[in-house]
Amino acid sequence: MKPTFYILILSIFLITACGEEEIRTDTISEIEAVSPHDEFFMNLSALCGESFTGTSTYPEDDDHVLVGTALLAHLSSCDDQSIHVDLIRGGDTWHATWIVSKREGGLHLYHDHIGEKEYPEGEEPLTGYGGYADDRGSATTQYFPADNHTAEILPEAATNVWMMEMDLENGIFVYYLERHDEPRFRAELSHTQEDY
Repeated sequence: MKPTFYILILSIFLITACGEEEIRTDTISEIEAVSPHDEFFMNLSALCGESFTGTSTYPEDDDHVLVGTALLAHLSSCDDQSIHVDLIRGGDTWHATWIVSKREGGLHLYHDHIGEKEYPEGEEPLTGYGGYADDRGSATTQYFPADNHTAEILPEAATNVWMMEMDLENGIFVYYLERHDEPRFRAELSHTQEDY
């Protein structure tokens, strides 16, 4: 009787140990499956409802509509698939919405220049350009090279790379654009406590 009892106890122990190992392996796999794209999306989503204000730091061309004016980026809406960041200039003029979304092709940045504003026929602004995040990014920084759609509707922007960066410790948000590997636009915005 005793040997049978010991064999039974040993079997239970081995089954339990294997089960724990399986659970532990699954947990590790799930942790490893979180990519920098996912981490970036989660960090940006955590700022939903927050606003950042500042100005452009490049270029110095006063003819640029976003240069020499106050800029505000407000994370206006978020869900598990997309984050909308409204860009407002001059204090109250809506300029565009940056939409960061999870798509089948990966993490995507889309520029919406239409919103609720209506334009006379023939004066509609170019909209819908952007790109998918590449592998250079991290949990707080992502690079979005122009996608094929952008190259089709805006050939001169085929080499564009947009960058979004969050300095979570200091409450800084940076939006940067380069073309042909040269700086084209950069804005640095700081977290604000004001409601929008």
